[in-house]
Amino acid sequence: MPEIEESAYIREQKNKLEAAVLETKNQRSGSSPRARPLIQRVPPVLIGIKEDFKKYFEQRLVALGPLHHGNPKFERAEVSKLKLAGFFADENETTADALFHKIKAVIEDLKMCYKQEDIKDYDDEKLAWMFFVDGCAVLYAVHYGLQGDFERLNTKADLLVFAQLDLFLLENQIPYRILKILIDSAKNPQKWKKSITEFIGENLITNIRSAQKSQHTEGQKDGPDYAHLLEQLRTGLLTGEQEKSSSSMIGKMFLSCGDSRKDRKTFRSIRELKVSGIRVKPSKTNSLKNISFYCNFLGRLMMPRLLVDDSTASKFMNLIALEMCRDFVNNFEVTTYLCFMDSLIDTAEDVKELRITGMLHNYLGSDEEVAELFNKMSRDLVPDQEMYYNITENIHKYCNNPWTTAVAQAYYTHFSSPWTFLAFLGADYGAFFLRYSGLFLVATYQMSYEAP
Repeated sequence: MPEIEESAYIREQKNKLEAAVLETKNQRSGSSPRARPLIQRVPPVLIGIKEDFKKYFEQRLVALGPLHHGNPKFERAEVSKLKLAGFFADENETTADALFHKIKAVIEDLKMCYKQEDIKDYDDEKLAWMFFVDGCAVLYAVHYGLQGDFERLNTKADLLVFAQLDLFLLENQIPYRILKILIDSAKNPQKWKKSITEFIGENLITNIRSAQKSQHTEGQKDGPDYAHLLEQLRTGLLTGEQEKSSSSMIGKMFLSCGDSRKDRKTFRSIRELKVSGIRVKPSKTNSLKNISFYCNFLGRLMMPRLLVDDSTASKFMNLIALEMCRDFVNNFEVTTYLCFMDSLIDTAEDVKELRITGMLHNYLGSDEEVAELFNKMSRDLVPDQEMYYNITENIHKYCNNPWTTAVAQAYYTHFSSPWTFLAFLGADYGAFFLRYSGLFLVATYQMSYEAP
């Protein structure tokens, strides 16, 4: 059979196909249960469905790494980074040249953390120098920023807040190995390592006491297991023991009487759960996985507290962007948590209820703003249906029990506070007294009537 000559277009497409297959084979051969994602741009599909949130993926003050290096908008920050890099070298009694060459020695490995098209404009020396300056600046700014030493950093508090927020942008990451090399080269490595750990703890979206935060973040794995700071933040939000809670015998009877499938009533908000007798209480860890539901007499939904401020949307959106990266093996835990919160927060009244109970700390603005933020952030996202499956099933069983609303109403009316309980006892005592005083009067009257 004569060979048919192929056009230039077909040859080009075949080459692309072979390159795509080779890339897939390489990914499979290098895959592991704990795959590290490349440092890359926000997935276009997320930008498309979250057009209103595009600003949360953009730097405000400083560019780190090669993806936005050289942008004139951040030229002033480049001068500040050079100063901080020099301060870091001086404080650790070493030289910029020594630290630079340590980074350059592993530049081939560091280049593997990026897509080749994102670093093609940089030779090895330019890339190594960029990594050296950025890494030193990050460590120095994090350490003295935690101490509030703005004079040493030659900056103001508000600018430092913006700069620190830039550290958790997906497109602004540098390989964690750079920080590890610089920390190991420091005079006191533990000092800088502790600062990074505390910095992650201070930036967790879940909000519990500082002492618990420190204890929680100390339980995380050491640096080499992270791809970058954003992944370390995500790990911090997912690390912690699952609290074990089980329903009492009465609670199990309540749940068994409710069918989660027949004539199913879906819950939409915190207010509806409260009407059914479900109260929300704080769990003891930061972990977004540590959400549970149990029933004793009333229902209890245990979940971590949440801090909502100007940084919350940016952190959520960049964590979601990380989870959507094709080369990042994960179960979409942050995405699923956000969708679960959206099912609880429908209006400002739901935010108010969470705020009053101490479950949500609102530093963003009005309750309406918080409700609108969660409703918009979760829109068009695809959660993992299995993550909170047992929780939602038990909640539905509880809500579909015909007795729970009556029991909850009785509880809120008579037993929700010491005063309502005392009023209930007083009313019972009054009824008891009236009843038996009436019987006594009748008996007395009969005795006097029958007396001769």
